[in-house]
Amino acid sequence: MSSLRNSKTIEPRIALKTPDEMTPNERAAYEADPIAQINIGRLLSLAETLWPKMQETNIAMVTQITVPPVERELATLATIYLERGAYQIMQHNEVAKMMGISLAKVEAIAAERYGDPVFTDRERALLAFTRQVVRAVRVDDQTFAALAQYYDRRQLVELTFVIGNYMMLARMTEMAELEIDGTLGATLWHGKLHNQ
Repeated sequence: MSSLRNSKTIEPRIALKTPDEMTPNERAAYEADPIAQINIGRLLSLAETLWPKMQETNIAMVTQITVPPVERELATLATIYLERGAYQIMQHNEVAKMMGISLAKVEAIAAERYGDPVFTDRERALLAFTRQVVRAVRVDDQTFAALAQYYDRRQLVELTFVIGNYMMLARMTEMAELEIDGTLGATLWHGKLHNQ
């Protein structure tokens, strides 16, 4: 699976926030949090009033929702591959590996082979739902019912939050032509899960 965008050093369309531009509080957070130091953190932190709440939401998606973690990650992978979000793909391929998601599943998701025998019926329903949310917006009755036999109403809403979040992140990083500066995804998520 090759990157969808060349990862050579390029200038992003939007100049990233530098430590010299930060307030003392921002600088302290920057120095303490690895995610603040990578390019996506430096891009998103330009939205000064939105970024702190977005960080809280992303941590909640990892630590507090009732969608099973592996299924959340399968939906995330499907979303970012459908959206061709190169930066997020590089991060979440590492997250998937850390979580024990097989390379066969990642490759099937990348190729949109959601009916592949490598997936369970439940996972197939999840991936079909994800594809319709991303591609069609409106989910048809059959696809909705297939997932609703496994997910309660809270999980259906949580899952749609996850899908929408990664649709937005893929658009943000591709709009900015953000340089892929390192794959810290697994390290970062592990730290959030263990409050490090």
